[in-house]
Amino acid sequence: MPLHLDLHSRRRFLGGSAVLALSSFFPASRGATAEREHWALLSDTHIAADPALKSRQGINMADHLKKVLGEVLAEKETLSGVIIDGDCAYNTGQPGDYATLLGILDPLREAGLPVHFSLGNHDDREVFSAALGEATGQSPVVGKHCTLIETPLVNWILLDSLRFVNKVEGELGSDQLAWVDKLLAANPNKPTLLIGHHYPETPRSEGAPGDAEAKVSGLVDSKPFLDLITRHSAAKVFIYGHSHNWHLKKGEGAPHQINLPPTSYVFNPSLPSGWVRAALSATGMSLELRTLDPSHPKHGETHELAWR
Repeated sequence: MPLHLDLHSRRRFLGGSAVLALSSFFPASRGATAEREHWALLSDTHIAADPALKSRQGINMADHLKKVLGEVLAEKETLSGVIIDGDCAYNTGQPGDYATLLGILDPLREAGLPVHFSLGNHDDREVFSAALGEATGQSPVVGKHCTLIETPLVNWILLDSLRFVNKVEGELGSDQLAWVDKLLAANPNKPTLLIGHHYPETPRSEGAPGDAEAKVSGLVDSKPFLDLITRHSAAKVFIYGHSHNWHLKKGEGAPHQINLPPTSYVFNPSLPSGWVRAALSATGMSLELRTLDPSHPKHGETHELAWR
């Protein structure tokens, strides 16, 4: 079952704090024009059941998320929606983590902003589904929470790279890759943006003969995935999180790659944390980094990406 907070349904969770609807068609009507639409991109919220819990750097994850949501809400009229790219929960995807997360996200529901999720290695697929409540519809891939969001300008493919709860590596799997292949083949002329939690990584085997292959912390099936999306010209961008490090790689005859900054859980305080505002058009996308520290040298950094 795909994961969306549908702000228009009357079926409510915990007395109205969140609502779930499941569909392969989830139009972005808010904040969109015939030429442009805007999205708020977040990643690595790592919200714990206890909203007072702090990360290894002494940063309160819930407070960080609330500050970002305050900025997002200030621009609500111009936004089509919000995507949270995995590691929504603190560590092992406990029910209390998702209850606290959904409570923090409640102002988005009140503002009418749709929220979409992908899952990371610190999430639990079944627990998150249960936390969201009863669902209608099914995921197109058994055992994965993936979905297609169709907007007037682009298609979003939300991927599920969760392999094992609280183990670092991710995996898309052959069934999900086959589904992506069919979607891209069926929509060759519509720009498609793919988003999933884990980054692409090529397995390494450096070291002395007989040493175990170096550990993969990204996608274990990176090569077939990258080969697939490079083959389809409709695939314009792959967006991911996981590394907690803002980074952008422009594609040369291949999809661009965007590594989102962490929204809440900070590994390195010298690196930016916050969110990214994405403006989409038929010919490309503009990105603006919004750091929670306005004095950070990368705050307001912008990038223009043209579709291949």
